[in-house]
Amino acid sequence: MKKIVLAAAAAAALICTDGAAATDTRSLSEFIMACGRDARVCHGNLEDYLRAAKDQGFVCLPADLSLDKAVNQELSWLRRQNAADEALSKGFAEDAQWAAINALWPCKKDEAPAPQ
Repeated sequence: MKKIVLAAAAAAALICTDGAAATDTRSLSEFIMACGRDARVCHGNLEDYLRAAKDQGFVCLPADLSLDKAVNQELSWLRRQNAADEALSKGFAEDAQWAAINALWPCKKDEAPAPQ
């Protein structure tokens, strides 16, 4: 069973919008256009990225926010930024995804303990 899960995770990591390999370096603008052509694959790509970031502790989703709703919020953020920020729009989609999850769900830094 573990091998099946690992194989599925590896396969999912290779799937991007338009069926291209994860090493594909598309711009955010191209990614958003591809999302318009295949929303299911787009959603899956964003979900995989978000799940990996969450599992590795890079983002802190609220406990009451489902992964599906989080992906929808991320895609909305990406669409707004694609229209508003030319540099982000022309930059790599993966960088824009990172910017989105950090803008939407940053982890609060632990406060340093008070000196004793």
